[in-house]
This record gives sequence, structure tokens and C-alpha cells, in this order.
Amino acid sequence: MLKAKPDGIYALNKDGEERKISGPIDVKAIVSSHDKRDDFGRLLEWKNYFGLPIREVLPMGEVDDNFAKKFKKRLLRSGFQLSPGKYSWESLLAYLIETPCNKHAYSARQSGWVDGQFVTPDWSIGRYETPAVYVGDFAGDSLVESGSLLDWQQNIGKYCRGNPIMILAVCTALAAPIIGWTDLESFGIQIVGSSKSGKSTVMKVAASIYSDQTYWETWSSTSNGIESIARARNNMLLCLDEFKQCPAQEIGQLIYHLCNGVSKLRSQQDGALDKRYRWRTIFLSTGELTLEELLLGINQSVSAGQSVRLIEVPVFSKYDAFENTHGFTSAKEFAEYLSSCVGKYHGTFIKSWVEALSRFDCPNNEVIKEYKDIREQWPWPKNIESQANNVLDKFALLAAAGEIAINLGLLPWHLGEAKDALEQVATIWLDDRNSTENSESKKIIKKLIKLINKWRHSLSPRGESHNGSIGFFESGPELAWYIPQQLFKSEVIESVAHEYSQTVHYMLQKGWALSNEGARRTFKIGGERFIKFFPEKICRECGESVDLSHFYPNDNSLNSNANPTFPVSQSENC
Repeated sequence: MLKAKPDGIYALNKDGEERKISGPIDVKAIVSSHDKRDDFGRLLEWKNYFGLPIREVLPMGEVDDNFAKKFKKRLLRSGFQLSPGKYSWESLLAYLIETPCNKHAYSARQSGWVDGQFVTPDWSIGRYETPAVYVGDFAGDSLVESGSLLDWQQNIGKYCRGNPIMILAVCTALAAPIIGWTDLESFGIQIVGSSKSGKSTVMKVAASIYSDQTYWETWSSTSNGIESIARARNNMLLCLDEFKQCPAQEIGQLIYHLCNGVSKLRSQQDGALDKRYRWRTIFLSTGELTLEELLLGINQSVSAGQSVRLIEVPVFSKYDAFENTHGFTSAKEFAEYLSSCVGKYHGTFIKSWVEALSRFDCPNNEVIKEYKDIREQWPWPKNIESQANNVLDKFALLAAAGEIAINLGLLPWHLGEAKDALEQVATIWLDDRNSTENSESKKIIKKLIKLINKWRHSLSPRGESHNGSIGFFESGPELAWYIPQQLFKSEVIESVAHEYSQTVHYMLQKGWALSNEGARRTFKIGGERFIKFFPEKICRECGESVDLSHFYPNDNSLNSNANPTFPVSQSENC
């Protein structure tokens, strides 16, 4: 016979003497599936050696497996006090199974929404009549909290303002819990940029919504491993770093597997089919390579289905991932500040976010209306091709998540900022599919000099039209060439499509090109789009000798740039 006392569980022998067999442990609820036909267990709470309370479900399915040997090991690993000997554990197990309990809780084998509450392996929040507890196999690290929501808002959230890539990442994190209320499938956002471009810092900011940096996973995980993590991250952001670590032979199917949201069919030892799991998630990925580049190594191309499931966005801002460094002296200092802050303040936002969402009376209607209203406000018609429309709907969902969080007072931004930032991101994506921006400056410069030499005798003065002209020029204070966008794109792309975006972005960063269309990065005259750039400036700053004197027939002082002068620092950069 066992007896519970404040300091533990005691066994009574025939003489009535008490012997302590374990530390304190209580049965808090009977657990079952929502239909009360499966997943039965007992929700237990105990204290370890340091008095820390721990909760976990004892599955009834494990009781017949060598006296719940697996659960016993989990208890001992947690610091639970258990007297040695077979009798102690078997007696305690019988006591836990037979103790009466009138409270009921639903079992959740994966994270996400269950009957109006949001369940994770570490906590549950929301409105409910019957609580839910996580009983699944957890494949990731626990969610960690540090600081307060206000700390996050003041030290991280406000610095996202004016930075479209950071706003994209934060909105991606916030959209994961609401994607299940829409008709959109799971999808991923891939931020592509060169090493040290700030993309990892952006990932840290997004992950801080949920936890610390241990929340990250990598693409090097096996297909089965990522499936387990996806189940544990149902309705939550899934962070995947180092895209190039994924084997090229597996990446295509892995993208489909993650986005289709269904576990593989597997057989149990007795031949019966194992239970299949389903998930809805959004994953955020970073990498130096695009999917196109990764597949190029095995002579494969990107399918249409892959391109709308893994939406690739290049870092396109003034300082790669950052547009506004908020007074910091450099992008590096700004990134270091953000990295420091996410180490101190993380994991509090998600609780406030899902708690606020749980109070919505009709969350499906409110979320769908918000993202569809945003999609209608954007300048692209609904009759564009279906794949682009699908991606624009996904960008609109991300914007809607941000705008809802702003309206709830959770994000320290002004209304409209999330919508405007995601519109800018969508513009970049539409203008150049599968694009990225790597710091391959030498390759870009070599390509530009080659094109300047190729085109220097094929241009007409602006306003004139000559046979054989492919564009026109202006001989103002700085010689400007206007090359039709499609021609420029076809010439700079040698192997993969992102080379066009990479080249134009680099030219704009260096001040070698000029755009009057903002995020589109082209120069529009009438109904035509051109790439407007300054060939003499490019040659001058890179120390290249190209004879452009024929563009100045009446100016003997500008006969050539054969002997350019330029600062040492610029020479080194070129």
C-alpha cells in the first residue's frame, strides 16, 4: 500500500512502517484524444531534486512495455527521486495508474491549435473548456523565454521599421499560426544573399518571436528528421539555415514533403500501417545559393511547383539585408546589436500573439478578410498567371499577419508598414524570379566591361533612331546609356536567372545605374523599360580602359578614358 505525503510517496509494510520510495508526484488529469477513443494516458506532475515542477503524460500504451521502462527513464533523467529496486518502480506505477482523477485533458500529438487553444511541447495557451497537453515525440529544443514582450518591442521590434527584409521575416514568423485558417498550403520563404549580408541576423530576429537561437534547424537534417520537426512545429515557424548543406538530390522532394504537410506511409513491426500525421507550417530559410543553382549541379531545373512552394527573395536593400540602420555607424554594428538583443529578449512574443488570436470570435473570417483586402489593394490584377497569383496571396498573408499584430498593439510599427514592405518584396520577386544577390563583384565587373565594349558602337543619341542601334545615350555631365531591359537581361544571364538581379542590384549599390521605378530597379520612359547606367563611371572607378571618346565629338578634352584616375580604395574594391 502506498501513501502520498508532501515530500514524496511512501510504502507501508505489514507492520505499518513507512518507507519512502519516491519524491512527490501527482496525477493531474486523465488524457485522451478529442474523440475519447485513443491516446489515453495520465498527466503527471512531479518535482525534481531542485524542487522544479515538471509535467509529462504517462501513455497507457507504454505501461505494458516492460512496466513503462521508457517513461521511467524519462523520470530519472529529469531528476525525479526514485528508490532503487524493482519493487519501488512497479509499486509507484500501479499507484499512478489506479489513483482516481476526475479532470480530463485532450492529447495533442503535434503543436498548434486544438479546440481553441495553442499547444506546444512546453506550454498551452488559449480559451478552452477542456485543456490540451502535448503528447507527441518532440524532435527539437524546448522553447526558451528571456525578458518581456516590452523588452522585445523596444530593443528589436522597433528596429525592423524601414527594413523590408526584416519585416518579411517577422511577418513570416507571425503568419505560421494563422495559415491553417486559410486555403493556402504550407510554403517557405528563402532569403538568399552572399556571406555576411545580414541574412542570418534576420533569421535570428524571426526566431526570437518563438525562442532563442536553438530554435533553428538546418537543411542537413534527414528527410525523416525534418518530418518529425515539422510535426512539432505545426502552426509554428520552422527555421532552416544553410540551404547549401541539403543534398541536391533530395532538396526537390524535401520541399514537396514539407509543403504537402503529410507524413510518409510507414509499416509497424506487425505489418499494420502506422498513423499518418498532418501539419501546416511556414518555413524560413537562408542560403547563399538559389534552388536553381543547387539543382544546376546535378543538371536539373526548378519545377513550377517548387518555385511557388519555396519563394526565393534576394537581399535587395541598401546594405544587403538592411535598408535603415537606425543611426548605427555601419550595417555590421547594426547586425551585432540585433544579435546581442535577441540573445537577451526572446520567446515572449509568441505567447502574446496566440493568446490574442485565441480571443477572435471568428478567426478564419477575420484573417481571410485581412489578407484578401491587402491583395486587392496591391497594384497587380487578379488575372495574372496562377503561379504568380498564388505567391502574391502568400505575401498578402504575411502582410496580414503583420497588420493584425500592429492593430493589436503587439508590433511597434505604424499601420500599413507591413503591407507596404511586403508589396516591395513582392515587386522584387515578380521582377526577377529565383533571384538573389551575391557579392561576386569581380565577375559582375568583367561582364559589364565586356558589354560596354560590345555595345559602344551600337547606340544612337536620345531622340534619334539609326539602323543597328540597340539603345540610346545621353552625353550629359555623366555619359548615360539606356539599354532595353529584356536585352540587358538576356546578355547578363549566362547560366542562372538570378544573375540579372544580382548585376542590377550591384550597379545600383555602386551608383553605376539609376532607376525611376524604385523596387523594380528599371528606368521607365513612356511605356518602355530600360537599364540606365553610366559606362564611363564604371570604367573610371574600376580602372578599365575603354575608348568612349566618340560620344563627345566636339569636346577634345574628353578624348578617352585610357588613363583613368581613381582612389586606391576603389581600385581595391574593383
